[in-house]
Amino acid sequence: MIYILGHKNPDTDSVSSVIAYSDFLKKEGKNAEPITLGKINNETKFVLDYFGIKIPEIKTELPQNAEVILLDHNEKKQSIDNLDDLNLIEVIDHHKINLKTEKPINVCIKPLGSSCTLIAEKFLEKNIDISSQIAGLLIAGIISDTLFFRSPTTTEKDKDILKKLNKIAKIENLEEFSLNMFQAKSDLGNIKVEDLIQLDYKEFDFNGHRWGIGVMETTNKQYALERKKEIKEKLKLLKKRNNLEGVIFTIIDILEEKSWTILAEENEKNVFQKVFSAVDEEGLLFVDKLVSRKKQIVPKLEDYFRSK
Repeated sequence: MIYILGHKNPDTDSVSSVIAYSDFLKKEGKNAEPITLGKINNETKFVLDYFGIKIPEIKTELPQNAEVILLDHNEKKQSIDNLDDLNLIEVIDHHKINLKTEKPINVCIKPLGSSCTLIAEKFLEKNIDISSQIAGLLIAGIISDTLFFRSPTTTEKDKDILKKLNKIAKIENLEEFSLNMFQAKSDLGNIKVEDLIQLDYKEFDFNGHRWGIGVMETTNKQYALERKKEIKEKLKLLKKRNNLEGVIFTIIDILEEKSWTILAEENEKNVFQKVFSAVDEEGLLFVDKLVSRKKQIVPKLEDYFRSK
């Protein structure tokens, strides 16, 4: 059995790509099983329900020496807990490379907007049949990770692949479908603040400066803005518990393409204002057109701390 793993705090691109690649490998005659490393979010649940696909099993560890493929990530801290005990055979990703292996493996890393674009390419290049369900799932992953082409991570390849996939999926109104996805993601009910922060949270090492960055992509920014005091207090606790130099939580309005960032303490505020020319709006740092952690937030912080 080959296990296909997405990253911790799974998002729609991660979950959709592991399911689709598992289907690809099965059609090549291999035994493959998609798994997730945590509870899926509401957007992903909406997508899986829409296409009638069951949620992959959640696992935090696998049997020793099990064969695994990493999808949508290549950093150990974002992966399964016992990765060092497993037989890593392939990595497929669209993030920067931060991986060290003990042996040669298959690696496919391209600067595209979505891991689902990479998986769709594999189907198309090998002329392997794509069902309407899998095509729809891949479309959803592309829409989610590119914010339906609003994100600067979007490439022409993402747009081209989505068009080809929709000839199979036949989703009549992609704009309406994307809005339904984003609204599902924004419907968080009475979620605990700590869970809200962890929905899309990653930690980074910027030249020895460890920062945690959580993002919330939403069509209902007020939901988080009204809880800014709670969020700020939880960020302080997270910073202390994980021994971080900085921790931030950025609320991204998908439709307006604007963001508001909540920071744990003054040192983060000073850095963030300096790096992004952010405007202080009653304790929130506002930046226009800042919508991507991968393409905008992380690279600028990397550049800043590289000079430190």
